[in-house]
Amino acid sequence: MAKKKNNSKKSMGKIYHKKTEIDGIIFDSQTESEYYEYLKQLKKDKKIKDFTMQDPFVLQEKFLLVDGKRIEESDKDFKKLQRANPGCTIADISDFMVYHNDGTIQVVDVKGKKTVDFKLKEKMFNYKYPQYNKLYCVVKYNGQWLEYDEANKLKRNKKKSK
Repeated sequence: MAKKKNNSKKSMGKIYHKKTEIDGIIFDSQTESEYYEYLKQLKKDKKIKDFTMQDPFVLQEKFLLVDGKRIEESDKDFKKLQRANPGCTIADISDFMVYHNDGTIQVVDVKGKKTVDFKLKEKMFNYKYPQYNKLYCVVKYNGQWLEYDEANKLKRNKKKSK
């Protein structure tokens, strides 16, 4: 079994995550490290072909607004202006890309819930990368990994039946 090591808590707004290390890889949260273990088992059982981690996706190309003027990355002064105006790219890094045996690829973000930021990035991702079908948000519910909307539906049905 892989060695787990919990480090300090990382604050992301009101949400706190415990950095966790498995197989020499430091994950942003314990939940993300648990999903990594889950994918390793699926690969070992040949239920998936493979998976990768931290694949970058550009959601919007770089540009700067300087004195009300939009400057594109192709502009000759862009690099110089970028140093003075950092943070000009909207990019996202997927937690995992899952390569299924049938040839489909799933881009996965592991979350406890869909945040406002995630919903915006999800919309941008789904528009820019239609070849991946959609950006999947997965959560652990009753010991199973489910897509967020599916887990929420089960929670609502459970609540109604009480």
